[in-house]
Amino acid sequence: MITFIFRKRSSAFFSIEQIFQTLYTRLQESGTSLAQLELPHISTGIGPVLKNIWFVARHRATRHRATKILHITGDVHYAALLCPFARTVITIHDCGLLKRGTGFKRLVMWILWFGLPLRLAAAVVVISEQTKREVLETVRVPARKIRVIPNFIDPAFVFSEYRFASARPRILHVGTTPNKNLSRVVNALRDIPCVLVIVGVIPDPVLRQLTIAGTTFENHISVDKVAMVELYRQIDLVSFPSTYEGFGMPILEGQAAGRPVLTSDLDPMRSVAGPDGALLVDPHSEDTIRAGFSVLISDNLLRARLIAAGRENCRRFALDAIATRYRALYRELEADSEPGRGESM
Repeated sequence: MITFIFRKRSSAFFSIEQIFQTLYTRLQESGTSLAQLELPHISTGIGPVLKNIWFVARHRATRHRATKILHITGDVHYAALLCPFARTVITIHDCGLLKRGTGFKRLVMWILWFGLPLRLAAAVVVISEQTKREVLETVRVPARKIRVIPNFIDPAFVFSEYRFASARPRILHVGTTPNKNLSRVVNALRDIPCVLVIVGVIPDPVLRQLTIAGTTFENHISVDKVAMVELYRQIDLVSFPSTYEGFGMPILEGQAAGRPVLTSDLDPMRSVAGPDGALLVDPHSEDTIRAGFSVLISDNLLRARLIAAGRENCRRFALDAIATRYRALYRELEADSEPGRGESM
């Protein structure tokens, strides 16, 4: 049996859960024996982290003895620390956590989230080559332990025809943490007639920006997959000029829905977008972001080219193909755990 371990669900962060719940369902449909475990506490301090570690160890000892593989689906890598005799897979979405910490706090996060868990893990899955480079720069682990398996595009995000509202387009911006670059987007859209559709809790300084700029906006919080699919149907283009990502799911979601995407001329965003699959801009330049929005709104042929290339790009990230790669990894680890094979954990 394989047990998926999820972080405590939160209205502010939900993309990992949406991705791996869909993968969980598809793997079950293919006959893979699975269970799942949600941690009881959000990782807001050392106390909740230690409680989560103990929670996993206790469940492993009492309720999940049949588990051959623990798959930590993201963010809570430390959940592996008291399960040394399990074959553990850790999926790493990015190394942004270490970019936010300093001093002693950064050292503790490095030890609990990266240093110890990655050395204990049987396999480390990263979702992009960019994340692989960051992991190898962060922790001394054998490169052979790291597997690049990208995220997939959920089949729920399907193409829909629409008439572009050039007089007042609806622009979808998913995410409100600092790396999502919402503040620059608000400034870039000043005086451009539009409706900015924001998913996530808007920080107070950005709310003040929106008020001063007079920008018409909608705010959606705790959006489930059904509602998110509907949001993509209702918008005209996607805003994703992020300054840092491990992957960039809104790029693929927008492409699958048949909407033009504006994103960053940085990896992994440009790699995820594919050749000519999105309009690439400098995320640190409000003028460049503004010019990008302006040309997307005014140029019908450009939008058509981006939509066509984006739909083609989505073929690289089909759910079944990604599920097959995870199944192959699980089979490999199960074989290694047989008596007389593999390394002892």
